[in-house]
Amino acid sequence: MPETVTVFGADQRLGNAVASALLEDGGFTVRVVVQELTSPSTQLLQSAGAHALLADENDPGSVDCALSDAHGCFAITHTDFNSGDPLQDEIRQGYRIADLCKRHDVRHVVLTGAHHVHRKYSLPARHLDAKACINDYMTELNLPKTEIILPFYFEDFLTKFKPKPAGNNIYQIAIPMGEVAMDGVSIRQIGPIVAALFRSPERWIGKSCSLSAGRLTVQEYAQILTRHLHPKQFKDARISLREFVASFGGPAAQDFGNMFEFWKRGGQKMNSTMSFELYPELQTFQQWVSENKTSLVC
Repeated sequence: MPETVTVFGADQRLGNAVASALLEDGGFTVRVVVQELTSPSTQLLQSAGAHALLADENDPGSVDCALSDAHGCFAITHTDFNSGDPLQDEIRQGYRIADLCKRHDVRHVVLTGAHHVHRKYSLPARHLDAKACINDYMTELNLPKTEIILPFYFEDFLTKFKPKPAGNNIYQIAIPMGEVAMDGVSIRQIGPIVAALFRSPERWIGKSCSLSAGRLTVQEYAQILTRHLHPKQFKDARISLREFVASFGGPAAQDFGNMFEFWKRGGQKMNSTMSFELYPELQTFQQWVSENKTSLVC
């Protein structure tokens, strides 16, 4: 019988990518945890063979049901920057999943972890700090786990870090990395990497996998976009951390700014060699842009 893997956050980008890759693999029974059973993304997963379960990660009863009889679990937690305490709320969510994985004797947990940004540099990055605490707790529980640490998502150039118009056919990328190269990966391709981890638990349990499809400076990202989207021209806005926080706005601005500052200081070492070993078809940024030109038109 195929092993059952529970995928949390399957109606969000990363969870959906993981669920889709496990279904495409064909070697797993995939149980997807979603917020809405009638959403198009959930229905697509169901049509591909997934068993959908409506569950709230903040409700112990529904998380317990989601993990019942599961052999594997993909655990991703959500940072609600609009809550009263985003850090502690996310930590509680992750601890709950960890406790119930332990109770149900889940054989392999793959989780999205992170480094302790605040502990290392006194820079609060609550979306990363929470995930680091959750990984530590799973280690204390001696869960059979594999941590994945994620870089910048290429798809974020389509959303929250979309290049901004700065003149006739000129667009600026407002990411405060200066001349320091930034690792990146397509979020869709994290799915096949996670599937590879679940296929070989004996090799990957106990490991931390820092994923990357390559490192580029912001100016190099801009040059690739320019090459593929001519006559549009893309440039590094050469924005400071303070300017980024002011222009980005909202309750997550300082957290994202501190994330970039952490990367800029070299606090996160990624491993593209391991990433390509796990998924040899992993796309570089240039390949990803070439394939997604129509979506990238500003």
